[in-house]
Amino acid sequence: MVDDHGNELPATTLQQINQKFDNGSVRMAGIERDHGGTVKELAATRKELHELKQQLADLLEFFEAMRGAFKVLNWLGKLAKPTAAIVGLGASVMAAYAAWRGVR
Repeated sequence: MVDDHGNELPATTLQQINQKFDNGSVRMAGIERDHGGTVKELAATRKELHELKQQLADLLEFFEAMRGAFKVLNWLGKLAKPTAAIVGLGASVMAAYAAWRGVR
């Protein structure tokens, strides 16, 4: 017997061929079992990644909120200087008025 390339093939019996098929079937069953475990591991990994993605989204949302809070605090700080000057002017006017009224 010769293969497609002209190489001489060893003589095989029907029993040897059936044994090879049986070995192939056993090998394929093992591959399918391993594949089932791999699919389960992949599903668990995807679930963990989804949870991490959600946690990261929450963390980013928190940082964006903090950035907004710091903007507001910055605006309040900018507003505090003129407000302090106005309050100081008012206090000095009232002190001057109280001193003027006390002199009379």
